[in-house]
Amino acid sequence: MNRNLIFLLVFVVVSCTSHDITSNSVPSLNRTAEDHAYECEDVLGPLPRFSCADAIEVPTTKDGVPVTFPEGEEGNGSTNPSDCDHPWAFGMACQTGNRVGRYQGLNIDGSENTDVVFITFCRDGGLGVIGYKFSTGETCLFSIIDGADSNNTPLPGETGYNDSWMSPQVVADDRCVNCHMADPFIHTPAIDQLRIPNTEALLVPITGKGQYSIIGAEFQQPFTTNIQNSCTTCHRPACTEHFQNYPLDELAMPAPFENATDFDHSNISNADRQAIRDWCATLGL
Repeated sequence: MNRNLIFLLVFVVVSCTSHDITSNSVPSLNRTAEDHAYECEDVLGPLPRFSCADAIEVPTTKDGVPVTFPEGEEGNGSTNPSDCDHPWAFGMACQTGNRVGRYQGLNIDGSENTDVVFITFCRDGGLGVIGYKFSTGETCLFSIIDGADSNNTPLPGETGYNDSWMSPQVVADDRCVNCHMADPFIHTPAIDQLRIPNTEALLVPITGKGQYSIIGAEFQQPFTTNIQNSCTTCHRPACTEHFQNYPLDELAMPAPFENATDFDHSNISNADRQAIRDWCATLGL
C-alpha cells in the first residue's frame, strides 16, 4: 500500500457483493482528482480544507513513558510490537510522528452535517483522507501527491487542486480495499488512544453494522461472505496478511482497543476460522 494511503482503520459488516480482485479491475477513466472530488461532494457535501496541522499526534510510549526511535528506511520507529504500548496494525509496529485528524461534514450553507465525517492520516509527509456517510456507508478515498504541501491543500475549484491530489485511478490502483475490506476505518491500539478533544468519544468513529461502499468507478468494492459461523456472528472477515503486529489474524476485531494481547483469539473456533481462511484464499488477494 502506498504510504500516503495507509488509511486508518474499525470494522463493520460489509453488505456489498463479493468480487474477485482479478475480475474487478476497471479501465482507466482518465478522470482527474477534481472530477472525483466533485463526485464525492455530491454525496458527502463540501470537502473541508484538510491539513496535517489540524491533526493530533499519536502518542508513542513504552510503559507509559514517551519513547523515540532511530531513523530507518521507513522513518523513526521499530518493527517489534513489544517496543511500544500501542502498536499499529501493519507496517512499522511502533512509529513516532504520525498524526490523525477529524473533520465534521458540512452542508452547502456551511452548517455541520453530523451524518458525514472525514478522517485524515498524516505519515512521512503524506496525507490520506477517508470521507464516510453514516446513513448510507458511502465512502471516498483521497491522497495527496508525494511532495505536495500537507499543511496547505487546495479545495476543489482552487488553483493547483489536480497538482496536489492523486487522481482516483492512482488511488484505486493501490487496492486500499484489500486492507479496508471490513470497514472504512481500521482500528488499532495506536489509533484508539485518540479521543475527540474534551470528550471520551473515539477520534476515529465506530461505524457499526451499516452499509459500506466506495464511491468512484475506478475502485473495487469491499469483499463480503455468506459464511455463517461463530466468527462471522460478531466479526467481518479481513483477508489480509498485513495485520502482523498483533494477533488479528483473519478477523476484523471490535474497537476500541486497549492493548494487543486482550484480543488474541488465535486458539478459539479453529474450524470456523479455517473456513474463513479458505474463503479468503479464493479471492486472489
